[in-house]
Amino acid sequence: MVDLTTIAEISKDLHISRARVYQIIDSLDDKDKPLKDSDNRYILSQDVANAIHQYYINNTNKDKQDKNTSGNDQLVNILRRQLEEKDQQIAKFQKLLDQQQQLNLSSQKLLENQKSEQNVKNGTVQSRENDSKDDSNDSDTNISKQNEKPSNETRESFWKRLFG
Repeated sequence: MVDLTTIAEISKDLHISRARVYQIIDSLDDKDKPLKDSDNRYILSQDVANAIHQYYINNTNKDKQDKNTSGNDQLVNILRRQLEEKDQQIAKFQKLLDQQQQLNLSSQKLLENQKSEQNVKNGTVQSRENDSKDDSNDSDTNISKQNEKPSNETRESFWKRLFG
């Protein structure tokens, strides 16, 4: 004789609701589906019970795999977004670094130009100062010569030259 099982027993064994057992029965292949009796109740043989158990185990594993896969997909998507954001930040920082280097270079050129202009001005001022120093030295010498009393020879020669 064939062992018969009830929906309630299967739901207890699998720790699922009776409604879920009915859903599984509806999802079974036609060859595995149980037959109904005259009261429109399922006749569950051991083969049908095994098919329900197998279906439940397979789908539970699939659900776990799907959850893991969807969790992994979400993680991958998050990591991709983070990588894209980091790439954008790196590109931005490289651009800023290039700009800073260009500014440093232009500042350095400006400083060099200012130094060379100062050197040119200082050179001109120094040459003027040197010229004026030379002039002042000459004028000082001329003044000191004028203040000196001419020697007797210079006086005589002057008068000799004038009347001589």
